[in-house]
Amino acid sequence: MSKITEFKFIPTTETSKPFAAAAEKCCFDKIGYIEDEYFQTGTANVYDEDAAHNLSVRVKDAPYTTRVIIRRPADVTKFSGNVVLEILNSSANIDIDRMWVDSWPLFTRNGDIYVGISSKGHVVDSMKAFDAERYAPINWNNPDPDTEIPEAARKQLMPVLPQYELGLFWDMLIDLSELLKCDCEMNPLREYGKIHLYLTGWSQSTFYVNRMVRCFLQKGSGREDLYDGFLNGGGGAGMAPLNNTQSLELGDFTGMTSGVLGATKPFIAVNTESDSRMANFYGDFDEPDFKFRAWEIAGTSHDSNYNLVEYYGEADLKMLESIGIYNAYYGVDGEPLDTYYEAVFSAAWKALYAWSRDGVPAPHAPRFVTERTSEDIPGIGGMIMHIRHVGDAFGNTRGGIRTPAVDVPTSRICYYCTYKDGTINGAFGKEIPFSAAFLKELYGSLENYRKLADEAYTRTVSEGFLLEEDREEYLRRLTAHAAARGLE
Repeated sequence: MSKITEFKFIPTTETSKPFAAAAEKCCFDKIGYIEDEYFQTGTANVYDEDAAHNLSVRVKDAPYTTRVIIRRPADVTKFSGNVVLEILNSSANIDIDRMWVDSWPLFTRNGDIYVGISSKGHVVDSMKAFDAERYAPINWNNPDPDTEIPEAARKQLMPVLPQYELGLFWDMLIDLSELLKCDCEMNPLREYGKIHLYLTGWSQSTFYVNRMVRCFLQKGSGREDLYDGFLNGGGGAGMAPLNNTQSLELGDFTGMTSGVLGATKPFIAVNTESDSRMANFYGDFDEPDFKFRAWEIAGTSHDSNYNLVEYYGEADLKMLESIGIYNAYYGVDGEPLDTYYEAVFSAAWKALYAWSRDGVPAPHAPRFVTERTSEDIPGIGGMIMHIRHVGDAFGNTRGGIRTPAVDVPTSRICYYCTYKDGTINGAFGKEIPFSAAFLKELYGSLENYRKLADEAYTRTVSEGFLLEEDREEYLRRLTAHAAARGLE
């Protein structure tokens, strides 16, 4: 039973706007979309678990207020029936809507509704620094501040902040999901009718999706049908901490771990080269109680020039820099990775919708060609991996989903970059451009290059990993890179 007591609309004005607003940068006024922010208030339990992940209540009915962002078609008749609910990423201590950033052209073209919910109290301070008056009601206060935080939780990749209780999130998410599907006055989507609800997350947030699948949506929970499918990006099969006393359960880097097991609804995990070293999923499944696909995209990195720099306008970047999280490309050994792999996410969403709504299984994707090594390979967050991707004749990764960026390349593509001080960023890739002379030898002319890229795009569409609707923009970007690198 939902314990939401208020779902309050927070208006956007000239002087008060939502954090990470998308309406202007995505031209909502031209494409017929609306962006609204709400504050969700209620009570949530904090849970414990035993060794078999069976839950018990540690703290009952702790009060909270969190934020929810909704982007939807202004015309109800344009609604596709799909609602994408993103667990906003908190890795930089702000709300990051990365799955929106990577997929918004598909969502808005398709008529989908997007909903984002804050995932951690870690974002509270930055919200209030952004707009103290607007976000004053936000409350993730720890209802049991005397609980001892273990050293492992205090020193993990995302350390626990004891003033906030991350365990409040599970009831927040469940209650929001149930609200979006109910025929009640509080539901902000009530006028849109029946919905198909999909849960998604990027990077750290994938572990939240996995925790939901493993502990809250299992058979017998009564919530087996709460979501119609799942799409994770840039993450693994481990599970997020259940409460402040736990640490992130990354799981076994070399195979399938328990976090995604038991997904009776279709589940697609889409990973870049950065992520695959930490998320080497065992394989695909088409079992009645486990429907799963692992997609790996060659020529990619966890962060890209598009989703970390280009998407954000100059004002956004200055704002992010002012609160200390702007991580633009400072590498000295190449150009920012810009292979526009985001278009593959459009195909992944289309595949998930068809799988869940029409029973058409998603395509099986080839895996990266890898080898084990004793060499220290840089990983995300400073972690060291010992899995190397085998390169092709150009030095680009073999296997995986092949897009024109890797099949008709104009650069050698690497998933990490080196900063001026010599440190490695294992999440932001680089491209080392081919010389103009080599490009001419390879392709002859810019016109022939575009022809070959177009043929490669057609092949990838036929395999189900790119969409026809994205062809023009994808080829425009690829051809522009070839021209900038000296091909005439």
